[in-house]
Amino acid sequence: MVAVHVVAALLGWVGLRVAGVRPAWGVAGVGALLAVPAEVLSCRAGGSGLWGSLAAPLLLAAVYAAAAAVVLPAVVLPGVGSLWRWGALAGVLVLLWPVTGVLGDQQVAEYRERQLAASQAPLIAPELDGHRLYFAEVDDFSGTFGYLILPSSVPPSADDRERRGIRVTVGPQLPGFAPPDACEVKAGSTQSGTGRCEQVAPDTWRSETYDSVRYIARRQGAIVVLTGGGPTVSDGDLRAMARSLAVRKTGFFLDG
Repeated sequence: MVAVHVVAALLGWVGLRVAGVRPAWGVAGVGALLAVPAEVLSCRAGGSGLWGSLAAPLLLAAVYAAAAAVVLPAVVLPGVGSLWRWGALAGVLVLLWPVTGVLGDQQVAEYRERQLAASQAPLIAPELDGHRLYFAEVDDFSGTFGYLILPSSVPPSADDRERRGIRVTVGPQLPGFAPPDACEVKAGSTQSGTGRCEQVAPDTWRSETYDSVRYIARRQGAIVVLTGGGPTVSDGDLRAMARSLAVRKTGFFLDG
């Protein structure tokens, strides 16, 4: 990336020299330096993909215009002191940081909402009394979507969050799903588990391994698997969540 900006500065210097800008080296150098925070702000605002490619020339033009404004005062901003020009530029960069953050968050939220709306599996989730839902993600390859439920006291940044939370997967019913003798289900986006399970309620089963408890529910033609059993997850929590499973709107999955 350093080489890219060095080459851009050299090309900018040549272009400015040809155009008769003096001092060309000053504008090219400052322009290359300003391109770094401009690129960071663009990525922060969600300026990637096709839109980012199309906007790149305009962004570069704005960067070199800002460089000319601070390097060529006699031509661009006559009568304005250099400290004021540099201060105004720094102020603009500082103000753009929260603005681009808001734009980036909006882009991410809109993408996640579109992804959830296109899910092949129904958007099923339990009630979240005392818990929060994080990391909702659709897997188009397996036709599933899943998320992690954590107690409100456990932050999503915790290293052991998987062990302390409830991993939920919603997916299609597999041909081998024949409880109670064979509860073959999608236990993750690409993995499946099988084994015996006991029925605990209509269309609801329970199975237990050496380190976790799994509740399996058939809802809306899909199979919902809730896996937990860590220090902050009780069997009662899992049973209550399995009982409260229902189809939710996309906004239910977007807060975490």
